[in-house]
Amino acid sequence: MNYQLSQLARTVVAGPHDERQVMKLKVDGEADALYLRLDDSAIVDSQEVSPGVVLDFNDQNQVVGVEILSLSKRSPKLNPRELQFETA
Repeated sequence: MNYQLSQLARTVVAGPHDERQVMKLKVDGEADALYLRLDDSAIVDSQEVSPGVVLDFNDQNQVVGVEILSLSKRSPKLNPRELQFETA
């Protein structure tokens, strides 16, 4: 499946629309950042695991969010208006 982002900062919801939690991906062109949220549980801790890569943890110490900063520096040819993902 290919999804086109019509704006630089737009939330894409991936997954079936049922009672399960859905993953959310936000690309923010103004902040030059990408944020992947795995579920809606409360974030109780965050750790920068590599320069510009931050993991968010819930109260069970599970990773529930991933933030990547400075996208344009990491991948100068990145097109933030286009997102491709695959499900297996």
